[in-house]
Amino acid sequence: MCFIGIIFIHHNRQLAVQQAGSYFDTAAYIFQPPNSYFVDHQSSKSKTTQKSSSKQLNYNVNLFEELKRTSESGIDLLPILNEHKQQISESNIFKIMKAYKGPALDRFNDYPNAKPHYNSPYIGVKQDNNYCDIVDTYNLLNPQNVFDTKNFVGDYIPKSLVKKFVFPAIGQDVMPDAHMGVTVRRWKMNETATAFFTKSVLMHHYFKIGTQFMCASQIYNHIPGNGILTRKDMNVGMVNDYAKKYENKPQCFNKHMYFPYAYRLNNQTECTQFFAEINSPEYHQLKKTEPVPFIIKIGWGAHRGDGVFLFDDAKETSIRETYQNGEICGENKKDLLAQKYIPNPLLLDLNNKFDFRMYMLVASVNPVIAFYHDGFLRVSLGIYDKDSKEKGVHFTNTHLSKKTFKDAGSGRMIHNMTEEELRDYQMWTMEDLQDYLLQSGKIKNDRWLDEYLRPKFKEAFIHTIRMSQHSYMTLSGAFEMFGLDFLLDEDLNLWFIECNASPQLIGTNEYKTNFLTKMLTDMFEIQYAYLRSRWRRIQTFVAKFQTQASEQGTSSMDIKVWKSEFDNINRNRLEPEFTISQDNTWHKIIDKNLPGKDAYLGFIPEECIDDEDL
Repeated sequence: MCFIGIIFIHHNRQLAVQQAGSYFDTAAYIFQPPNSYFVDHQSSKSKTTQKSSSKQLNYNVNLFEELKRTSESGIDLLPILNEHKQQISESNIFKIMKAYKGPALDRFNDYPNAKPHYNSPYIGVKQDNNYCDIVDTYNLLNPQNVFDTKNFVGDYIPKSLVKKFVFPAIGQDVMPDAHMGVTVRRWKMNETATAFFTKSVLMHHYFKIGTQFMCASQIYNHIPGNGILTRKDMNVGMVNDYAKKYENKPQCFNKHMYFPYAYRLNNQTECTQFFAEINSPEYHQLKKTEPVPFIIKIGWGAHRGDGVFLFDDAKETSIRETYQNGEICGENKKDLLAQKYIPNPLLLDLNNKFDFRMYMLVASVNPVIAFYHDGFLRVSLGIYDKDSKEKGVHFTNTHLSKKTFKDAGSGRMIHNMTEEELRDYQMWTMEDLQDYLLQSGKIKNDRWLDEYLRPKFKEAFIHTIRMSQHSYMTLSGAFEMFGLDFLLDEDLNLWFIECNASPQLIGTNEYKTNFLTKMLTDMFEIQYAYLRSRWRRIQTFVAKFQTQASEQGTSSMDIKVWKSEFDNINRNRLEPEFTISQDNTWHKIIDKNLPGKDAYLGFIPEECIDDEDL
């Protein structure tokens, strides 16, 4: 009796699994076990003398075809696949194509000396070394799970904007109880999940990529290697290294007009340079007009304004004592950096400071494809005074305004505004800024946003990606949305301040809730379009592979040729059936499927293209 007949006769699932087992135990697998994937048809002598000769694939088509027919009959395959996970693992075409790539230790750069924690619990989910074997086989047999659903796993708390609004609006949270607060292993990872969207950047520290999560048919919102972008200490080296490429082409990139220069105080050379500057006569003269010439930042791990300090007289005295006025530079390894303070920020109507929170989507790293999204202004609720010692006057992080909101909530009017009015005022749109600058006479062009500011942001995004892309782990399913902070000075120069992974997604008012929900919905439209395009090509590849093995046998199947073809189809590009809607609010700025300067869609001139772009 054939395998499919057994399934139809026995409606009881457990019995069906047991009967299915006899097939798995006796049939030849689709692919032979890993140590016999390839059969070299040369003689033993030939093997010894021609080690570099082409190897061929020994392949049996039976198992996959039977499983496919079983799936088409409506039987749930997941229990069967789990019952025989070892056999499924040995039959995994993605292993043959070497599609699973776990990150090397140098990609664990989210914090200093980072390392994997594969044996530690995280979000209440058990690690399973056969998870990707099951998931990818299941999705090959049931492609509608990829094409017709959006099944999420996240680590956000149940009341978060992401789990409360975003996931239900566009798909399904298939593990609603899993979140960072669950510290014991309670559940197996959901095998119908197609997207991992986590606030923590560390999920790949706890689950092995390509084994325990982020399988070939899944996407994950963090790129291993992103620390070069998100750590303030690594930003300094990243910018300096990139700037060296363009020392003779300042028209391509000028770091002194991009990033306020900074010194890493745990770097002996830079620390010595810093103290040489603050011990110079020019510095003492500067302090007469700029009482806060620098800010001090913790290099990594501090957020929401907690790791930033004004380099006022008290802080300067402390730093001089700690480093003995530069005498022990190189000995103190505390991860601090001193960054030039922009002394002439553009101010708004209450004489208050602001910065920009903008959004950058690296939609793919194989190849690099990136998008720009408008953000908003984060407005300080304190009146700007360069002599002030209050952080809330100098820094515009919304977290620093909590006390002001609390005072307003108790009935006290702040700037003649209620708490609700203050929350609305703290977040200006880009259009609000343009209207204000037109009314104040600072600009004359009513297309200033589209003709000046947005192009400046896009150009800055592109440089930020170009200077960091060498660190990204090349994984087809990895993507990331970053929050980038910028400052505009009174001469309308744009300055990059920092880049944040997992930017805060909290709807502090109705406008921001709607803004974030729409932005995330559009982001997932993009990511699923690339996933589904890739999976459609993989389906075609597997069908072709299956047909040739069935009709011609395996002796002529050269694995090198097949792997080369697989690597090509596994690169991200859109298929015509998976287009991005015209009202999508993300705007593409990089597509490395295109050659040379075309990859940058007109934002980078040809003279600035280097060997990496060709």
